[in-house]
Amino acid sequence: MIQFFHRFFSLLWGPVNHVKHICSAERLPFTSAYFGSMFGTLYFSLWVHNTLLTVICAALQAAALVWYIVSYIPGGHTGLKFFTKIFYSVSSKGISSALPV
Repeated sequence: MIQFFHRFFSLLWGPVNHVKHICSAERLPFTSAYFGSMFGTLYFSLWVHNTLLTVICAALQAAALVWYIVSYIPGGHTGLKFFTKIFYSVSSKGISSALPV
């Protein structure tokens, strides 16, 4: 999914400008987090065969995707807050009805 966003912004801005932008000083934490977690996911799943570390790296990749969407798409932060509230509301109702606490 994140490859779609990378390709979209690359086509929108041009590949050279997009690479320059994601390698700039303010975007370097995202770039290193994304590529590091992607490398970690592949490394731990294909060579080490450690499920726990693979899941951790995959979760970091998902977090990097959310970070990417929130920082690039206008209204991304507002949309993320909206969907987080909806998810929390639905999941808390489901948990409270399933667990008699």
